[in-house]
Amino acid sequence: MKEKLLNIQIEKIFVIIALVFGFLYTIILPPFQSVDEASHFFRAYQISEGNFKAKYIDNKVGDYLPSALYTYYQKYNLMIKNIDNKTNLANLKEDFNIKTDRNNTTFITFSNTALYSPICYAGQLPGIILGKFITDKIAIQYYFGRFSNLIMYCLLIFLAIKILPFYKLPLAVIALMPMSLSVGSAYSSDVMVFGLNFLWTAIILKIVFGKGNTNIKMLSCILILLAFFIALTKSYILLIPLCFLITPKKFNSAKIYTATMLGIILSTAAGLLLWHGLISNIPINMNEGIANSNNQILFILSHPVSYTIILLKTLIIKLPRLFITMVGVLGWQDTPLDFCTYILYPIILYISMFCSNIKFELNKFQKSLIILTLITGIIITFTSLYIMWSPLKNSIILGLNGKYFIPMLLPALLLLKKIKFNYDYEKLAVIGILLLILILFSSELSLLHRFYDITPQLYYKI
Repeated sequence: MKEKLLNIQIEKIFVIIALVFGFLYTIILPPFQSVDEASHFFRAYQISEGNFKAKYIDNKVGDYLPSALYTYYQKYNLMIKNIDNKTNLANLKEDFNIKTDRNNTTFITFSNTALYSPICYAGQLPGIILGKFITDKIAIQYYFGRFSNLIMYCLLIFLAIKILPFYKLPLAVIALMPMSLSVGSAYSSDVMVFGLNFLWTAIILKIVFGKGNTNIKMLSCILILLAFFIALTKSYILLIPLCFLITPKKFNSAKIYTATMLGIILSTAAGLLLWHGLISNIPINMNEGIANSNNQILFILSHPVSYTIILLKTLIIKLPRLFITMVGVLGWQDTPLDFCTYILYPIILYISMFCSNIKFELNKFQKSLIILTLITGIIITFTSLYIMWSPLKNSIILGLNGKYFIPMLLPALLLLKKIKFNYDYEKLAVIGILLLILILFSSELSLLHRFYDITPQLYYKI
């Protein structure tokens, strides 16, 4: 039985809410005010010009792009992480006077996004290309890219929810978190990371728990293809091991099962090797002047006990921050939400699990595999940031953000047990959806208050 809310499929409800509030995010958030949005925009624009690989010139990584891009960025650079700096509609209207000129270019750096493959920007590229075809006004091109990314986000999550055999509402709740939706409405490579990994998990659960006419061969081929693209999206392959939740019994023969698993492994390796081979000659230090990747790796390998203590210490200290940045701290991590949002959201997510009409059971191996995958994923994420962002031998890991773990939420929910009690599915689901809408509305108000002088009497600094 399909999960529905008042006879409307959950995936359709998700799209409606995501498009409405995502569109508001795209127009309310001033340009370049999402984390690293300028670098993502420059990288996406470079790819739209047909240049897939960044250039390394005079110890700088970037490319020659229209000077108008940098002019546009400079208008909003001082707003970044400066809560005293506001904008208004008059400033936004002036942006439409900035025009691109192919004969007027400058070398623009974007070293922190130069490592990302074009697949990471599959969402915003159609919008930028269409904007460039229609007009030479950079602001229009910019917002077209944001809208295009939102549409891609909605499409990928729609497919994932539709494919899922259960937990459709929980996935909608995860994908509609203020952090998730704000990322999906700005320039970011995380749209493809979130979307492809949710789709990956959904297809695996469909094969493992799906009933009726499930085309195993077709879904297996899609998994092999997805593994390749996931490997190209910031190398976020942390959930690839979930494919082993699928047992040989789901296939007609052991040979087909073996071929499928081998295909997934080889496809993942091909994606990793292909892009890393192409960018191997671009020397990049993500946190130049502070981090030293090579020496940090040597420290980890030679002091495993000390590093384990650093991992545990970081987890304890950073856990509250990881939680609130997962639910949502918007803008350049300078726009916190209402305190009630951080209390309500995990409750809404947990309650949404009760709205599934399908019962499922995980065996010990499947539970162990999910736990091992999640723990390994967390350690790899922590370690990569320790290597790239943290000073040598630092006592805690820097650069952590809760959004990195959002794709892990869906498999994590499989491990939680439902509390048995009598409830009305429809009422429970309606209440959850209404609370989601209120939270998203509140987050839009938070952005308005942060970036615009519309409520000066309410503005104060602590």
